[in-house]
Amino acid sequence: MPNLNPNLIITNGRLWTMDERRPEAEALAVFKDDILAVGAAGEIEALAGPRTEVIDVEGRVVTPGLADIHVHLGQDVADIHAVEIRDFYDPAVTSVKAILDKITARAKELPPGKWIHALGSPMQDERLAEKRLPTRQELDEAAPKNPCYANFGAHIMVANSPALKAVNISKDTPDPPGGWIMREDSGELSGVLRERAQLVVKYTDDSKEKNIEDGIELALNKAASRGITVLHDIMRTTEQIQAYQSLCEQGRLPVRVHLLVRIIESKIPLQAMLDLGFRQPLGSDMLKIGGSKMSIDGGFTARQAGFSGMKGLIRIEQGELDETVEACHLAGIRCCIHAIGDAAQDMALLALERAQAKKPLPDIRHRIEHLGNHLFTPERRARTKKAGAIPVTNPPIYYFVGDMGAAYVGPERNKGCFPLKTIQAEGFPIAFGSDAPGYWAVDSIRDIAAMVNRKTVLGTPMSPEEAISFREGVRAQTKDAAWVGFEEKRAGTLAPGKIADICVLDRDPDTCAPEELHALPVMLTVCAGKITYRKE
Repeated sequence: MPNLNPNLIITNGRLWTMDERRPEAEALAVFKDDILAVGAAGEIEALAGPRTEVIDVEGRVVTPGLADIHVHLGQDVADIHAVEIRDFYDPAVTSVKAILDKITARAKELPPGKWIHALGSPMQDERLAEKRLPTRQELDEAAPKNPCYANFGAHIMVANSPALKAVNISKDTPDPPGGWIMREDSGELSGVLRERAQLVVKYTDDSKEKNIEDGIELALNKAASRGITVLHDIMRTTEQIQAYQSLCEQGRLPVRVHLLVRIIESKIPLQAMLDLGFRQPLGSDMLKIGGSKMSIDGGFTARQAGFSGMKGLIRIEQGELDETVEACHLAGIRCCIHAIGDAAQDMALLALERAQAKKPLPDIRHRIEHLGNHLFTPERRARTKKAGAIPVTNPPIYYFVGDMGAAYVGPERNKGCFPLKTIQAEGFPIAFGSDAPGYWAVDSIRDIAAMVNRKTVLGTPMSPEEAISFREGVRAQTKDAAWVGFEEKRAGTLAPGKIADICVLDRDPDTCAPEELHALPVMLTVCAGKITYRKE
């Protein structure tokens, strides 16, 4: 007779189950991948067999595993050999000189002609001592014999002369569609490339790690240490997708992953997705396709977002957007549309409205990434609801660069920013994504705290009336996130039959000081029944 005793019991806890039928409990039992039972400590402990691991959490809060539904992890771990110049990761990087010193040191280690990539933080020019980014000429001096470029977020880079020469960019090269090649007043190249203009450099760079499996696994383990069990990762290449497949086949995924496949500005064309003929959801508990991804406007952190009345960059014109969204919609493939500025948001909504008019699909759950950060007006909320779309906000933008962002958009556009309480009150899920790890680390607890405290990293309050509670934030990153991922029947709550995704917090959020919530430690993480992190 098979052994039906649980392999794991977590007991003597305060379970925030996120299940309305039983909001709180004391213990749960796990059998293989799933939750077997939830209830009082005594009745659950009675299920234990000789091989059951019983973990007494001594009154700690236990939640479903946390999710982050917008990351670029597979893309960014290819930068594991990049020169680290991000001040959000290395506080010692306080000046252009510090950046140049690091690049100079790397150039001395490499043979001539070998590419050098430096990875910076978004809006870093506002925080460096010189209040600017390094110039092409400075990068030439730091790495005179090596093609070199520095990214400051995903939307802007500065390249040196050898790098520009290597990709055949000259002062006479026209701007590519959806990108800008910046020039000095003299007409000479400044070295600054924005949006799609960066791609030719990125695709030529041979410095990136070719086998990215280890980098992905390392980054996923870091996410697991923060209680995360689900990520929605944006894919740009088949190599990234294959790396995830390989890790899954080897049992090396400590986090369950939904792949959002970019189909514009990508090595994966739209037709390739359509020719597969699948409908969502497709895949296993551990790895599945979560939708298609496209970006309408430039990045907020590069000051290139498509706000009306401001100089923004539109990367996809309305005609191409309409055709792409309609093709995905008719095929049953969910669209995840990057739209930051209000003009871009209106373009996204129009494309979705036209697709829904062509063929109503009330439960396809299209997403508009970054919608809800700024200018999510009553009219846009009504249009979003009618189109059956989901707003996906990004609390780290509020937390890390909110002060610089407010100066960029101006006080009127910044009013009511990140209105999670309003979004929740109107019946939307409030699951959010970090846009990490290229900018900052993946950390859903930090992001929840940002929306609870409503203060930037510099201590500036913004729209405090839109604060949510910590428990509401947990619900956003568990139950709401499961619904966004088409997993409401499988995940997001601590209930019998649900997948065993579990987070045990090491301090009580109800008694923790507000300013300490962002660093709330994790005691234990369980993903699909397996312990993926245990605090020493």
